[in-house]
Amino acid sequence: MHCRKSAQHKASLLTLIFHFVPDPQLRESSQYLHFNLGGVHYLLSSSASEAIELRDNLTVNTAAVGNVGAWRSNDDTRWPAYCLDRDLRVSREDAWERAIFLDARPNPVGLLANQVQMLPSGETEVVPFTPLGPPPTPAGHLFTGAWVRGPQVVLVFDPAALTAYLQGLEPQPA
Repeated sequence: MHCRKSAQHKASLLTLIFHFVPDPQLRESSQYLHFNLGGVHYLLSSSASEAIELRDNLTVNTAAVGNVGAWRSNDDTRWPAYCLDRDLRVSREDAWERAIFLDARPNPVGLLANQVQMLPSGETEVVPFTPLGPPPTPAGHLFTGAWVRGPQVVLVFDPAALTAYLQGLEPQPA
């Protein structure tokens, strides 16, 4: 009886938090990249990805300094990629498979992740979500939506905010 009430309570809270009203702007991006950071699943609009690289195609940062986990060499530039833990803090975790690079200026910036897969169009129904509290980046909150699948809630990154967050991880030269 208690478990049933608890499940009903959680469903009511999710309804209250997410309002379960599909947002047409979120539906425009009908394909999402589904990936794992520190055991937590996330989504990112596939249109936000500049490139996805296998670990073997990257130069891993083996030094114990700096926040960059790996780089992608591209012509005369290096694109940085960062490994984040489940709390979205820089991590030295070595169990990542790919880098997802986001379009940024002056150069793309990447996120090192596991289990990166493209979800088929129409498989997800993302609902709007606004986190509580002040936004952590000048571009706003890191998440703009959520995909509720059964008891699991998968947050959807806002590409501009995620890019700003990643760019802020490495100190800029003076």
